[in-house]
Parts: sequence; C-alpha cells; structure tokens
Amino acid sequence: MTSLTPVPALKGIRGRDFLTVAVSNLVSRMGTVVFDVVLAWWLVRSTGSTIASGFVLAASTLPIAVLSPLSGVFVDRWNKKRVLVATDAVSALAALAVAVMAHQGVVNIAALVVCSALLGICASLFKPAVRAVVPAVVAKESLAKANSLTTNFAETTKVVGPVAGASLMAVPGVGVTGALLVNALSFGLSALAQTTITFRPAPRTAPKERVREGLTAGLRYIKRQRLVRDLLLMCGVVNFFLVSFTILLPLYVTDVLHRGSGAYSSALTAEALGGVAVTVLFLARREIRPRPTQLAWYIAGTGLSLALIPLVPSWTGLLALSFAQGALMGAFNTLYFTYVQEVVAPEFLGRVFSLVYMVAVAVMPASYLVFGFLGEHVVTTAFLYTGIGTLLTSLPFLRMRAEETQDEPSAGPAPDEPAPVPSPAEE
Repeated sequence: MTSLTPVPALKGIRGRDFLTVAVSNLVSRMGTVVFDVVLAWWLVRSTGSTIASGFVLAASTLPIAVLSPLSGVFVDRWNKKRVLVATDAVSALAALAVAVMAHQGVVNIAALVVCSALLGICASLFKPAVRAVVPAVVAKESLAKANSLTTNFAETTKVVGPVAGASLMAVPGVGVTGALLVNALSFGLSALAQTTITFRPAPRTAPKERVREGLTAGLRYIKRQRLVRDLLLMCGVVNFFLVSFTILLPLYVTDVLHRGSGAYSSALTAEALGGVAVTVLFLARREIRPRPTQLAWYIAGTGLSLALIPLVPSWTGLLALSFAQGALMGAFNTLYFTYVQEVVAPEFLGRVFSLVYMVAVAVMPASYLVFGFLGEHVVTTAFLYTGIGTLLTSLPFLRMRAEETQDEPSAGPAPDEPAPVPSPAEE
C-alpha cells in the first residue's frame, strides 16, 4: 500500500502544502463551473437542442459512477501528489480541445463527449485523491477546519462561477472561446502549483497488490467496519432526497411563486451563501469535534427546511429556507468528510472516498426520475415528501454513536487489517 508521510512542520491549515492543495482546488473548481455554464449555453445556441448538451454533460459524470471503485484502488497505490498533478494536466488538455473547437465553430458531439468523458475520468481520480491527501498534510485536530475551508471554497464557486461565466461571454474579444479557455488555464495553473507540494509517500511495507486484490481488500475493509458502512449508506440515502431540490426548485418558482429565472438564480445563490456562512463560523471556532449524531441532526434540519418550503409559499420564505438548507448541508459536508478522514485507515482512504462519490452520483438519476415525475404533477407535495423523507432518513443514524460506543471498543480490528483511527467519541 502507498500511504503518505506528512511533513512535520506543516500541520495546521496555514501550512503551505494544505493551502496549495486547497487554493489549487478552488481555482480548478471555479474554472469547471464557468466551463459547465458556458458549454451548455454554447451547445444549445449552436444546435438548438438541449439533448446534445445533456449527452456531453452526462459524459463527465458517468465515469464517477462507473469507474470510482477502480479509481480508489489506484489512488491508494499511487503517489497521490502525482495523481493530482497528472489529472489536472490531462483535464487542462481536454478543456483546451473544447475551447479550440469553439474557436473554430466546430460542434462535433462525439469529440465533445470524449473530452467530457476524459474530464470525468480525471475527476474520478482527483476527487478521492484530494480528500485522501488532506489528513497527510493537516494534523487530526485541524481536519474539521481544513474541510470547512474547502467547503467554503466550493460554495463560493457556486455563487461566483455562473456570474463569471455569463460575464466572460459578454466581454468583447473573450466570448465563448475565451470563457472555455479559462477552464484549461485553471487546470494548468492547478497542476503547476501542485508540483510544489512537499509531502512524500511512506515506504511500502507490503507487496504490491493487483488491482483485483486491491478492490477486494477495500470492499472487505468496508464490510468489516460497520461505522464506515453506515457513513456510505447515509451518503446515498441523503443524496437521493436532496438532489431533488435541483429538479423541484425551478418548477416551484415558476408554477407556485410565478416568478422568473432571476428568482430561481437568487434562490440558488441563497443556498450557496448559506454554505459559505456556516463554514466561516466553523473557521472562527477554536475547536470542532465531529460526532456521528451531529451528522444526523444536520440531516434532520435540512429535511425540516425542505418540508417548510411549500408551507411558507412566499419569495422571502424561499430565500430564507434555501439559505438554511445551504448552511445545514455545508455543515454536514464539512463534518462528514472530516469524520471519514478520522475513522478510515489511511491506506484505504482513496477506496472509501471513491465509493462515497460513486454512491452520491449513482442515486442521482433515480432521484431525478422520481421527483421529476412528482414535480410535474404536485410540486408542493413533492417538496413535502422530500423534506419528510430526508427527516426520516436521519432517525436511524441518530443511534450511530450509541452503537459505536457499545460495540467498537470491545471489538478489535480484524487480524489482516490495520486498526481504524479512533473517533472523537472514543478518545
């Protein structure tokens, strides 16, 4: 197995390695948001159909759902710094190819699907790698603040990215080509910055596994770690209900509130600002100690905010509840990633995070179909179902800490696997 040895001098979130990873990720995320907005607009304008943009954008998410288990194996066995640099470099080339096609006025759907799939393959490797790197460059007591900062950056891109993409297309001499080129430049700058990271792989202590053996070992590890299984299940069930917000919100704004696209974008902005606000509060706190039950309470709060949307049918009510949902999910995401980083053995982090992303993406099509159908017929009731479903989802997980306290200390690690890092409740 290949794990990482943190550099002793760089333990807090102000360490150069962590700031390099976080800021590089911010830059590439911003470029990706701009890219997605501009690409969808360019394809619809050029082809007159949303089907083409649907194929191209779907090609970027499919690899995350299909390849993630294998990606996790490679992330755990390869040098994670090289994974970050290589995936950003390949992404830069794929994004550059799209910008060149736009400059030449060529709408080749097959080529665009290939470029989009390359971006998705790189994302399936980059996402778990960057999450697995954080515990190697940040001390355990700083993990929650580190994840707060990265969540803050992610929510900020949701606020700024769409506006930046639309603004760049309107600038003379920039247009669609220049806006698409921003993504290639962002990936290139990110790859270049990450070459300066100084952490080193720990010496290999076990024979190199075959891919199949690595995949089997990862699944066996997850099977034996009940808390890890619970966290994966939580991710899938919660995401099934929460992604419905994307489908139901535009229908609610137009059919119930009778407002236009400006109101829709304002609600999305309010949601993102909620995520920014809560992570700023986390960063201001001296200490953050995540516990499993906290995750369940944040899920319950999110469900309540969703259920209240149709019960408070007003524009100001929607903004307030969207902000609340963003804040609660920002807190959930921060503590969820922190908790996984704390309880999973370092040599399995890549595989576990790969499955987290796979589960999150895999439930999206089913959610879109179910809540899209409900939204077409009873949008207010669909919001109520979403909120109640999310609220009920939280109930089984409220027992996570109690079960962990009763079972985990007495049950030692399996003979052929390392002991997990103790959770805050066990310290």
